[in-house]
Amino acid sequence: MKLQSTFATILLNILFCTALIWFFSRNAYLRPYLGSPYKEALSGLLLLVTLYANYLVFYPKLYRDHTSIYWFSVITACFLSGCVELALGYTFISESQAATIAEVGSSLYFSEHLILIFSRNLAFNFFPYMLRVNKQLTQSLETEVRAVYQYARMIDVCDRENNCHHIPVDDIFYCMKKGNETEVYTVGGIKYTRYCSIKYLIQLLGDNECVRISSSIVVPFHHIDSCDGKTLVMKTMPWTDVPLKFELDNRRYPQSSTTIEEYLLAKQELVNVIRTDGDEEKEKKSLSVPPKDKLDAVLDYIREHPGCRTPELISNTPFSQTTMDRCLSELKRQGLIKHNGSKKYGGYSVVGQD
Repeated sequence: MKLQSTFATILLNILFCTALIWFFSRNAYLRPYLGSPYKEALSGLLLLVTLYANYLVFYPKLYRDHTSIYWFSVITACFLSGCVELALGYTFISESQAATIAEVGSSLYFSEHLILIFSRNLAFNFFPYMLRVNKQLTQSLETEVRAVYQYARMIDVCDRENNCHHIPVDDIFYCMKKGNETEVYTVGGIKYTRYCSIKYLIQLLGDNECVRISSSIVVPFHHIDSCDGKTLVMKTMPWTDVPLKFELDNRRYPQSSTTIEEYLLAKQELVNVIRTDGDEEKEKKSLSVPPKDKLDAVLDYIREHPGCRTPELISNTPFSQTTMDRCLSELKRQGLIKHNGSKKYGGYSVVGQD
């Protein structure tokens, strides 16, 4: 897509240059007589130089930070190109014109034509200026819209009465192109309108959050329930009796079904991981904390036999070594028992029982 856009831009520039050169080779009102169609076409080339210098060099380099230098550069370029064109035209003046020029004076001839050429070049150079300004304003607006979307997660839409609203991006159920506008359907069943193309909407939302399944429909990933490669099934909403289904246009968008399947697979894997982690956490918690009846049994024995050690507890209770270690650890954590003496010869007693 990017390669096609670049090729189209190059083709448009070539057509523009060709049309401008042809126009100047046929039009004698905006230039002096040069005596040859090839030389006359050079006036168009000189103007092209100033136009592209303005569009590609002067404006992006100077306008934002050095406005006065920018206009000085444009005016100077127009003046110099006019001087070159006029010098080229004066060389090809016919004898009859030369006699007329001798009568009025060559300086007057130069001044009249120089004003014409300079005014013409300066007028033409307003086009790249206006194109650049319009492009800059558009980019600034798009940047602000993306900033609002990125930080506030809101998008501007219009209702049926053409009143503007801002709705959360997560509430978008799907979008459908209708003519020059895009209909935005929310999870609540409300339809809004946004005056933009589907392509721009995808750029705004991001390829990682939505997928284009046909030339007119875009759906967010998190509202997709299932997909069999041909039909996409959306999640059931309270305002729908049956799940909403869309046919995939695999001929024009062959990657859409693959992208959806990868998303659903990754979503299922994430659910399985969360479920497994939850089960392990429950199991770990259930294993780490013994039941209350076992804790009470160990606590009662220690209360009746102060100073008892672990082997004695194991031999006089129906608990294993692992269960006893867990019970003693939990009772110590709760502050109900304490260990007196050395690790080898000491024993357990209930806290507060002396």
